[in-house]
Amino acid sequence: MSCDELVAQLVDLVDGEPVVERRETVELHIRGCPKCEAYVATYTLTVRVARVLPKCGPLPPAFEARLRKALAEHIGE
Repeated sequence: MSCDELVAQLVDLVDGEPVVERRETVELHIRGCPKCEAYVATYTLTVRVARVLPKCGPLPPAFEARLRKALAEHIGE
C-alpha cells in the first residue's frame, strides 16, 4: 500500500470501517511509515475535535462562496 492509497481510505479508517481485506495492509503501512502514522493520528484527532464542536448556524452567503471557491481551487475542481 502506498501513502496515497492510505490517504484515500482515511474516512473509512477513522470511522473504523476499512475494507476487511485491507485492514492488515493499512495497519502494516501505518506501523512502518512514520509520516503516515503521524498524518493518521493528526487526522483522527481533528475529526474527533470537530465532532464535539457546537453546531453553528448557516455561513454568511459571501463567506460560503469564498470558502467553496478556495476549496475547489485547492482540490483542482
